[in-house]
Amino acid sequence: MEEERMSKKKKPAVRQQRTNDSFQNPMTRTGVFMPNPLETTEYQLTRFTRNWQTINALYRSHWIVRRIIDVIPEDMIKNGYHILTQLSPDQIKKIVRCDRTTRTSRRILEGLKWGRLYGGAGALIMIEGHENQLDQPLDYDLVMPGSYKGLLVLDRWSGVTPEDKLVSDISDPEFGMPEYYTVSSDALTVGIRVHHSRIIRFMGRPLPYLEQLAETYWGASELEHVIDELKKRDNVSWNIAMLTFMANLRVMKMDGMSQILGTGNEQAQMQLYNTIQGMNAMMNNNSLQVLGENDSYETHQYTFGGIGETYDRFMMDVAGAAETPVTKLFGRSPAGMNATGESDMQNYYDTIEEKQEADLRPVYDKILPIMFISTLGGIPDDWDYEFNPIRRPRDDEMADLASKNTDSVTKAFQAGMVSQRTALKELRQQSEMTGMWSNITDEDIEKADDSVMQPDEGMSDLMNGAFGGGEPQQTTDAKWEEEKHPRRADGRFGEGSTNAEKSDSVTPSPSGANRLQVRGFASRQKLMNHWKNGRTHQDEYPGFTMEQYVERAVSLAEMPTGGDILGHIDKDGIIVRYDRKENDFVKASVRKGILTMFKPTAGEKYYQSMREGDLKNGGKQ
Repeated sequence: MEEERMSKKKKPAVRQQRTNDSFQNPMTRTGVFMPNPLETTEYQLTRFTRNWQTINALYRSHWIVRRIIDVIPEDMIKNGYHILTQLSPDQIKKIVRCDRTTRTSRRILEGLKWGRLYGGAGALIMIEGHENQLDQPLDYDLVMPGSYKGLLVLDRWSGVTPEDKLVSDISDPEFGMPEYYTVSSDALTVGIRVHHSRIIRFMGRPLPYLEQLAETYWGASELEHVIDELKKRDNVSWNIAMLTFMANLRVMKMDGMSQILGTGNEQAQMQLYNTIQGMNAMMNNNSLQVLGENDSYETHQYTFGGIGETYDRFMMDVAGAAETPVTKLFGRSPAGMNATGESDMQNYYDTIEEKQEADLRPVYDKILPIMFISTLGGIPDDWDYEFNPIRRPRDDEMADLASKNTDSVTKAFQAGMVSQRTALKELRQQSEMTGMWSNITDEDIEKADDSVMQPDEGMSDLMNGAFGGGEPQQTTDAKWEEEKHPRRADGRFGEGSTNAEKSDSVTPSPSGANRLQVRGFASRQKLMNHWKNGRTHQDEYPGFTMEQYVERAVSLAEMPTGGDILGHIDKDGIIVRYDRKENDFVKASVRKGILTMFKPTAGEKYYQSMREGDLKNGGKQ
């Protein structure tokens, strides 16, 4: 043991040395720390976003800058959005009309532009009657019908100033952002303090946290990372323009000119200048030049080969920095053999869709509920929306799309999956996208049958009855006895051989067990909208698969009331159930299946409030 201890003491200490893991070649002066042009390159933090005077000058006078700022927001918003809900087409039209009359989408476009130009902008949600409570959180219950008046958009340098206090509620989508803003404009006599729930933020290019602090929780201007490429392009363009003055050089050789200029004799020099001006004046349209005996005259033409290709490279750099194809940014046709530009435009469309989800969806998530309340008096439980496709189809593609959509609706109707009324609603809703079926009126939809037919019944004409199909026709079979086979009011036959009229509806039970005809959501799209696309109820059921979520919703909707299960039906016959133990709330229709299921924040209080309102409006318990 002693020897082992001695050997350990004699062991030399290991010397730790830092190593620089990099390339270096002193002979060629290449690599790290070598004296060459590459190693002397440095990148300084300019924070060009703060130079708002230069940004203003560029936006007002530079056509490329204006297109860099304007093109992407205009494409993000030009085709609009469509609302996904059980609302009638007439109610959806009211929302669209509210958007149009208040210029909401136009103001959102303005906010997107100023956010990209200055790195940030804000829009004050203007609600009539809320002038004295702007520093309070927005309460939907205090939004009166017709009170929404639009948006007041201000950029970060001329109207919206964040305060230091931040949102501390982790359930708030704006957690970590300023809780209050000071808003000032020419329309306001003094600056006012506004709660963040009444402000829509338009961010510029996202920044790391420390830089975000430096910019007072705003982003960077889109010009900040484009300006260097723009300077290169502008200088190349100006140099090319200057070269055009050298396209034709005329050279005159005069005998004794150097001696005259070298003597310093001003009178002789003036005579030389007068001689040259006289020769130039005597040159006529036929290029006749008068020369002295020992004088000579030559012309040289400058060739511009390769300059165009060089200029194109700088244009491509600007387009790449602006995330916009050259064909879109500069208005040029695709270059190259068999070039169509479709792949570039497809990449651009993908970029636009990404920006719609990241930048535009939070805006509409905040403003649409207010528009619903102001226009309809409440927020639909199943509301959602999607952005319309960025690319506009050609006429032949539009016709093909309309034909396929019509076939899909017709087949669903014939298969007994949807009622005649639902089919007509679907056709009219597609009119905004396809241009067809726009003449289907609310009266036509109201007259249509709301029952779902059996597949063998669905083979009849979809429009029969909706547009006056006339009396039902009898069979020509000679042995047929009509009185033994009575028809219902809609002309169809009841089941069995009795003379009793078949009921067209299934009455749900307010407190008893129910049996849903559609055991799930009406479509996979509606399920996805609730599970993860829009309402994101997936987060409320972390241990559930999507299939288990549907099974739980169906099971709860079909349960009778009693114990922890509370329930009733509303005036439209919608089944409402609430499980106090699991805090699950579900709404379902016997014919349409599950409408929604989620865990309300207020729990039983939320259900009791809805129950009280439903019973007051004609529901049953």
